[in-house]
Amino acid sequence: MLRFYLALFILLGVNTVNAQQFLPLTDGDVSQNSSAISDFQIDYINTLYYQKVDITNQFINGREFNAYYLKAKIRPLLYDGMRGSGSLIFNGRRYNNLKLEYDTYLDQIIYSDSSKFMNDKLFRIVLNRDLVDGLCLYSGDDSVIFRHFRSGDGGKFNLPEGFYEVVYYGQSKYIIKHKSIPDVNEGLIVYTYSPYQYIMIGEDFSRIKSSKGFIKLFGKDSDTIKKFMRKNRIHFRRPEKNEIASVLRYYDTLVRLKK
Repeated sequence: MLRFYLALFILLGVNTVNAQQFLPLTDGDVSQNSSAISDFQIDYINTLYYQKVDITNQFINGREFNAYYLKAKIRPLLYDGMRGSGSLIFNGRRYNNLKLEYDTYLDQIIYSDSSKFMNDKLFRIVLNRDLVDGLCLYSGDDSVIFRHFRSGDGGKFNLPEGFYEVVYYGQSKYIIKHKSIPDVNEGLIVYTYSPYQYIMIGEDFSRIKSSKGFIKLFGKDSDTIKKFMRKNRIHFRRPEKNEIASVLRYYDTLVRLKK
C-alpha cells in the first residue's frame, strides 16, 4: 500500500518541492535521506483524494493487440516473462490490480484479461494512449511509475511525446525512456533494450550519457555534488536509480537554502 501511494503521488504530478521544503539539508547516508523524503511525501498524499473505479470495462478503449514479436529471440516487453500487476490512470480514473504490459519498441500499453477471449485468442488490447495519463507496473519488489508526457499539457516538455518512467520529480527532474532497438542475430530479430536517461536542471531535459555530462549540469554546485557522490560512493558508470534521485534531492535542498 505504501508503494502505491508513492506511485500515485508522482502520477498525479504533485510538485514534490513544496512537500519537501521543510526537510533538513543532509549530505549523509543516502538511504536515510530518501526514507525521510518518502515518508513526508506519503503523509502529504494522504490528504489528497482521487476517484477509484473498479469497473474495468470502462477503460477498454483501443484495438486488438498484434503480437508482432512472436518469432523474436528477445522480445521488447518490459519485465517480459515475469509475473506482476499494474495500476492505471485512465481518463482521470484509477484502476488497480490489472494485467498490464509496456511495449518498449512501440511505446504502447497492453491490457490482457485471462477470463476473456477475442477471436479465439486471449483477450489483449492496446489501450488508447490519448486517454492514458499514467500507470505503475509492479514486479516483485520493483515498481516502475510511468507518466504520459504531452507537449500540450500546459507545461514545457522538450522531448518527444510518450510514456516515460518518472524516477524523481522535484525542482530538478529525472525521467527514463525505456526503448528497444530491433536488430537481427543468427537470423532472428532481437529487440535490444536501450533506456535513455533524461535530467532537467533548469528549463529543459537533457540526455545524460557520462559522469562528466551529469556533473556539468549542476554548474557552480558541481564540486559540492561531486563531494556528495564520493561520500555516498555513487558511481555514475553503473548507478542505481535511487542513487541518482538522491543526488537530485540533495541538489534541490542546496538550491532552496540559497533562496
